[in-house]
Amino acid sequence: MKRTLIFSLILLLLFASAAAAETLTLSFIGDCSIGEKVESVGKAGSYTATVDEKGFDWPFSLVREYLEKDDFTFANNEVIFTSRKNHADKKTNLKAAAPYAQVYLHSGVDAVNTANNHAMDFFDEGYADTLAALAACGIPHFGTLYPDTKRAQDRLGVYEVKGIKIGAVGFSYPQDSDVKKIAERIQTLREEGCDLVVVALHWGREVQSSPQSWQFSYARKIIDAGADVIWGHHPHILQQVQFYQGKPIFYSTGNFTFGSMSNVDPDTGIFQLRYQLTDDGPVLENFTVIPCRTQGKGDYRPYPLTDPVEMETMLKKLIYKKTVKNMQNLPASFAKTGTVDLINGEFAE
Repeated sequence: MKRTLIFSLILLLLFASAAAAETLTLSFIGDCSIGEKVESVGKAGSYTATVDEKGFDWPFSLVREYLEKDDFTFANNEVIFTSRKNHADKKTNLKAAAPYAQVYLHSGVDAVNTANNHAMDFFDEGYADTLAALAACGIPHFGTLYPDTKRAQDRLGVYEVKGIKIGAVGFSYPQDSDVKKIAERIQTLREEGCDLVVVALHWGREVQSSPQSWQFSYARKIIDAGADVIWGHHPHILQQVQFYQGKPIFYSTGNFTFGSMSNVDPDTGIFQLRYQLTDDGPVLENFTVIPCRTQGKGDYRPYPLTDPVEMETMLKKLIYKKTVKNMQNLPASFAKTGTVDLINGEFAE
């Protein structure tokens, strides 16, 4: 009798363990500029000077535990890792020497998008330096800069976690003519066996708290083309979240750790999707945001919010109040809970 009871307990523990392993959690964070404007290189309080003083583990030290508890984390890398001095004739050029890419080794980040409006700050050579610096650290990356060519910079990401293949596409300033190109890349990833496809779009207007009207229809087209997640960045502040056909659209995930923008809204977050792994593939069952706030000059660390009022204020920024055709806005309750369950692509009551 005793042996039977022990055996039954062991079976229950095994089943419980198996059940716990039947989910996949993906995290998405916003703009990460592991560096500074060229004018600030070497100055006290700059990002790299702070890392020199505090160590490579400093920038993500207050949030790393959250990014390591999930199964896979995506970040937008918005800096050029190079020592070159010849840069584009523009207002802001972002850089850090190649060794600072090691910050990602102490972050919990698993892959970065490199397609954004700073990718060419130091021209083709600087971008090549960036990819080489990431590769030297073993940091997976993806992004499409030249969609009409077969250059090496046109890179798709494919990552396998818990037997699930995750594909990733990255486009900067997407145009109407890019819809077909993005769709072709989604199809390529499907043909490679990807069960989930993430499309990273560097888009929208900077420091605007809501997406532009064209982004609604654009997002629908990309999801109709086969995307499972649209992950947006570029505005540097948070914008609302919507769902279309049960698929999430993060219009802007804000700044996460950024070396040259101390005067924008510091609210940010860790956007998490939990999928139930079924015989028919991954099924989205939960969306959760961990409210955070980032810090400026001399610190640069995002940290989780704990004050209920501050958390609610941040989460309200993700709820769109206008009606958009065929789109689901987050429910009002999200401002209190920061989480919503989904059943068959619809929000659970």
